[in-house]
Amino acid sequence: MVRTPRQFKEKQDIEVKTEHRVTKIDPKEKKVEVVNLAKSEREWVPYDKLIIATGARSRRLNIPGSNALNIFTLKDLQDGIRIRNYVDEKRPRRGAILGGGFIGLEMCEAFRLRDMETFLFCRRDLPAGNLEREISEKILKELEENDVHFMAYYEPVVFHLNSHGEVTSFETTQGSYPVDIVLIAAGVIPNVEIAQEAGVELGKTGAIRTDAAQKTNLSDIYVAGDCCEVFNLISQDWVHTPLGDIANKQGRVAGENGAGGKATFLGVVGSAAFKVFELEVAFTGLGTRAAKQYGFDVDSQMIEAESKVGYMPGAKPIFIKLIFERKSGRLLGAQMTGKEGVARRINTLAVALHQKMTIDEIARLDFAYAPPFSAPLDPILIAAEQAAKKIVR
Repeated sequence: MVRTPRQFKEKQDIEVKTEHRVTKIDPKEKKVEVVNLAKSEREWVPYDKLIIATGARSRRLNIPGSNALNIFTLKDLQDGIRIRNYVDEKRPRRGAILGGGFIGLEMCEAFRLRDMETFLFCRRDLPAGNLEREISEKILKELEENDVHFMAYYEPVVFHLNSHGEVTSFETTQGSYPVDIVLIAAGVIPNVEIAQEAGVELGKTGAIRTDAAQKTNLSDIYVAGDCCEVFNLISQDWVHTPLGDIANKQGRVAGENGAGGKATFLGVVGSAAFKVFELEVAFTGLGTRAAKQYGFDVDSQMIEAESKVGYMPGAKPIFIKLIFERKSGRLLGAQMTGKEGVARRINTLAVALHQKMTIDEIARLDFAYAPPFSAPLDPILIAAEQAAKKIVR
């Protein structure tokens, strides 16, 4: 959608072959087997440098009935079109979303906008279980205020289908529920099979192992995007973080190096933002639980402050939680939520993580101030000042 094959050819002289599938990589002969799906023809194409960018696919549930016509996943535009077409045609009244992650939470809003009674089934007691508990509780409140039924500790067991191959109800570990449409939002799986068959090494996450130059263990083969790992600068560990901005950065590095350059991508601090109805949620770095697992001596500070001067129209409360090292005061992570001014603020703390800043240094930052945008002391500064009181000096 960003660029058509014709634009690629006209602007960059890149030939894009749609409706072609690579089925095998031969790293010794340096060639790939390609199937022309439109003509059902097969050929071997040689390469000097190869970039693997096979992405990831939605995880499906391996339980009876999970291939029903009205059970969907959402990974790409075509998935979205299929869901929309089904909703337009069938007018489902009762929708179930399985999984409390970002996609599941965003789709709660989409279902409610189509006047569906919406149920969010989750294995845990709160949505967005990888976030701090205080943040997840705010998300739950927003769901409930928008008439989403949150079902905690539920796991599906079997889907019951009608004669048309559509699910009409499903069994969970806590009972049976009628349903007209189901969205499975259970995460993604990196597409690594072709690479693995060719001898490309995988990391501990199951995604392709790489380095700062986006190289694989095989000569002249590079990798980028959701199919590979990325280095986390805070934990100093390789992780699988399938996000579009990371994929773009990796692709630029892999492309430049494949063309003879010497580019590097040093890693990420783990920043992201999403929206649940009117609630903005953003985070960067490590949460408390992850920081402890990586051996940090952790403390944290949660504050509430106004997004702008209180007398200005649109001022809304912002909740910020800072995670930091108890003795050094080094920032390890931050999470925030609110209905105004959240997503843009997280980037400030992402920069602080990249620079290994301490809570004291963050508290002394010089931010731009004007009543329409912030109070004289920005919520980030308030959070840092309060956190500084906990540092062991």
